[in-house]
Amino acid sequence: MSKKKIEIKTEKEWDKTFQMISWWKTDDVRNAQIMVVGAGALGNEVLKNLALLNVGNILIVDFDHIEYSNLSRSVLFRESDVKDKRLKSDVAAERIQEINPNIKVQTINGDIMVDVGIGVFRRMDVIIGCLDNRLARLFINRHCFKVSKTWVDGAIENLAGELNVYMPGTSCYESQLSDQEWQNIRHKMGCPDVARRNSLQGRIPTTPISSSIIAAMQVQEALKVVMGNTKHSMAGKKFLYEGMNNIIMMYETAVVNEEVESALRYEEIIEAKELRADSTIKEALEWLSKKLKVENPKIEYAPGIILEITTERSEKVIPLVMSKAHFSDDLADKYTEEQNESIIFSKMTYEIDKEFPNKELRLSDIGIPPLQILSVQTDDDLFFVELTGDEDFLNFC
Repeated sequence: MSKKKIEIKTEKEWDKTFQMISWWKTDDVRNAQIMVVGAGALGNEVLKNLALLNVGNILIVDFDHIEYSNLSRSVLFRESDVKDKRLKSDVAAERIQEINPNIKVQTINGDIMVDVGIGVFRRMDVIIGCLDNRLARLFINRHCFKVSKTWVDGAIENLAGELNVYMPGTSCYESQLSDQEWQNIRHKMGCPDVARRNSLQGRIPTTPISSSIIAAMQVQEALKVVMGNTKHSMAGKKFLYEGMNNIIMMYETAVVNEEVESALRYEEIIEAKELRADSTIKEALEWLSKKLKVENPKIEYAPGIILEITTERSEKVIPLVMSKAHFSDDLADKYTEEQNESIIFSKMTYEIDKEFPNKELRLSDIGIPPLQILSVQTDDDLFFVELTGDEDFLNFC
């Protein structure tokens, strides 16, 4: 028996059925750039749907490895991925391109709070959050609103789930946080280790059913943004699904509070095509000094830069230059001499200026990611400067 030749469908044929929908905008979907934060159970379903819908460019952000517990709820992962200790983002990227070879995908294996430049958010059409972490949601909200981007948040638990669309000027995640939620967030902010900071939430029992329902709604809302159909958006409303009794509810969310930090917008962004994350601190300060016509510009770095650590009991002083956000428990174990000995950040700074030690270090060496938008303080003003020299960082393939 002769084997039947399999014909690979062209991109034009892939979404032929979608083109029959009166409001469908094929080119908008093919050219869209969508960032998906989190590649777990919810992220798997979102990514699968984006691939099936032929969304042209997909950026996946996650820092975690695949575990056996992921397999019962994640359509893109296999047992071999667990054995090989593979990253969720890398595997998810491969599998959705197997589903649809027409799409282009890029991954960032890192923490959304510190490892993704705000200029990356600026270049996305919409961001989809698939997390179970309030602190990460807060940072996504702030980053999105700084560059006037809408993001679609999803959450699942047991047979239930919820959906929120946060659109600048209409709805805001930070504006609706309760006192208890703020208490939990502030506690996490004090944890320097990325893994600890993100694992404090604990495991949440979910099913692939709730993931499928909420993810489908998330993608549907994201496509409304991509195709400019925001008048039918759920922004300003909370969508709730309770699967045990098949109840769906939707109600208005809190009004936007202009006093919260998320209300800060980058009104004017200076694009520095000569600067990259790989530029040295000296090069960056010299460029800023010349561009802004000031003698001593100061680059603000909110997570904080460790300049020195001290072991608590042995009192050993160790010079160190790195982002506090990247200081891990593993590093602490490396520098301590006694079991369960604590580390004290004995010298830190939250700004980079002409007094900064070792200005030959690259910006990336101290935790500044590609396409970051720097907050630069002068005596008279605050400027927002993008590392536009990193434009080739976004390279979907």
